[in-house]
Amino acid sequence: MPNQTITPEAAHAPHAPHATGRERFAAATLWLPVIAVSVTATLWYDRLPAMLPKQWNGAEVTSTAGTEIMIGITGAIALLGAIAGLIAVSDAAADIRRGLVLAAGCAAGLAAGVWLVTAGLVIATGSAEPDAGAWPLLAALAMGYGLIPFALSPRRPQHREPTTADPATVPLGATESGAWFTTMTVPMFLWLAGGLAVGAVALAVFSVLENGAGAGGVFTLLLTAGICLTFARLRVSVDRRGLRVVSSLLRLPIKQIALDQVASARAETIRPGEWGGWGYRILPGRSAIVLTSGPGIVVERQNGTLFAVTVPDPALPAALLTTLAAR
Repeated sequence: MPNQTITPEAAHAPHAPHATGRERFAAATLWLPVIAVSVTATLWYDRLPAMLPKQWNGAEVTSTAGTEIMIGITGAIALLGAIAGLIAVSDAAADIRRGLVLAAGCAAGLAAGVWLVTAGLVIATGSAEPDAGAWPLLAALAMGYGLIPFALSPRRPQHREPTTADPATVPLGATESGAWFTTMTVPMFLWLAGGLAVGAVALAVFSVLENGAGAGGVFTLLLTAGICLTFARLRVSVDRRGLRVVSSLLRLPIKQIALDQVASARAETIRPGEWGGWGYRILPGRSAIVLTSGPGIVVERQNGTLFAVTVPDPALPAALLTTLAAR
């Protein structure tokens, strides 16, 4: 059987419309928190004490953080949100563009809100331990900033790929076998992994300076970065071993269905909403690896459960899997 290798452009071109002017403007608004933190930190730095309050218990300050650390952490989170906006306007992120700018805006807004409230209270009152009142609530409400780019980014109609008739089987001789594989790269996951790694480094520095505070967050960020790397480049193959999905970067097997477990296989248009969203999804009676909206292989196993994986041109591998399983 012929081998097939695809590039990221080939994998996403039919399903990744370019960002519109409104979407680019929505992503650009994610730089406002970065500007707010940068400008105010520059203007206020000489007027701020070495330590800033970060938690209150009623009217009293219960914990503090270094001014430079506060600037670094909030500024880094705001910057990561802005970088996520750049990723959002790429073709690879077309299917999740609104959700990505929403999440990035919430994180960047919260970071900027924390900085503006804590530093602003010190500047406004002239006290290193100001009476906060209800002002810290504004820092939490700043998460709502994510609704701005979300509202500006238009909802895209769900792309529907016409399902083509796929061959039921592949003609193979009694002594012949076949093999098919394809490799899919998702640049967005690579960018996210890099951003999460940078965030983990920044949080680790903060944790060291604050006697271990935030250490759990470092582990969470690194774990999430590892998951992104796992799905950044996948190799899907069909041969005498059955259907296999392997992480090409980390050499980790993600899914394998042996031939004796396959009842049938077919090509089908995969819509993320019907399979629980993007990524590795597990639902009652079905599971899927969804990297984009579009064509994929759906395998029905002997126990009646379904497994789907998105691949370009799924008719040939689905037919080959059916043929090999029937032997």
